[in-house]
Amino acid sequence: MEQARQPDVAERVADLALAEPYARALLTIRGYAVGLLDTGYSREALYEDFERARGVLEERGAPGEAEDAVLDVMDFLSGFSSSFMKL
Repeated sequence: MEQARQPDVAERVADLALAEPYARALLTIRGYAVGLLDTGYSREALYEDFERARGVLEERGAPGEAEDAVLDVMDFLSGFSSSFMKL
C-alpha cells in the first residue's frame, strides 16, 4: 500500500519558514519534520517536499533567511549536521 502524502507539506514548511525569525523558524520546521517522520512519513518524500518548499519560497519572494532555515533542516534530514540535530 502506498503511503498517503501529507497535504501541502511544502506549503506548510514555507509558511513556517516565513512565520518567525531564522533561529525560531529553524527549530519549528525541524519539529514539524520530526513529527512527520514519527508518523511514518518517508525521509525521501519529506526531502522532496522540502525541495518544493524552496520553490514556494522563491515564488513568494521570501527573504534568504527563510530559505536558509529550510536548507538547514534539509541538511539535518540528510545527516549533514551535528549529531544532536540529525533527523
